[in-house]
Amino acid sequence: MINNEQSGFTIVEIIVAITVAGFVTLGLSVMVTNLNVVSDRTRDLVAATSAAENKFEDLRSSSFLALSDGTIDFTDELPNALSEPRQGAYTVSDSSLPNVSAAVKEVVLTIYYNAHGRTETLVFKEYIGELGVGQY
Repeated sequence: MINNEQSGFTIVEIIVAITVAGFVTLGLSVMVTNLNVVSDRTRDLVAATSAAENKFEDLRSSSFLALSDGTIDFTDELPNALSEPRQGAYTVSDSSLPNVSAAVKEVVLTIYYNAHGRTETLVFKEYIGELGVGQY
């Protein structure tokens, strides 16, 4: 006598369930990896921007006459949170803005760092006047 009222899963149902679970697991692992990359990028951007702001504050607080034209390396002042190799430099020059007095210096600050195997470059520009911030 054959009992047709057996309950349970067929082999096809089990294979479908395992396949769906595999796709869900794969999607979750890709999402976690992407979140880690975004988190690392955000950390690097915050660290580099903070270093640039600190350097601009140092330059603003120094005497205007102490700002001599040229390029200065400040790699040793960059935070360790930025991946190696990292490099930072700023260039001071007379302002190229039209209709602005000669007592304004243009400072271009560049920071390079390694981000997951590729070099990221951030460039910041600021104008520092003899009369103070925003006083050209």
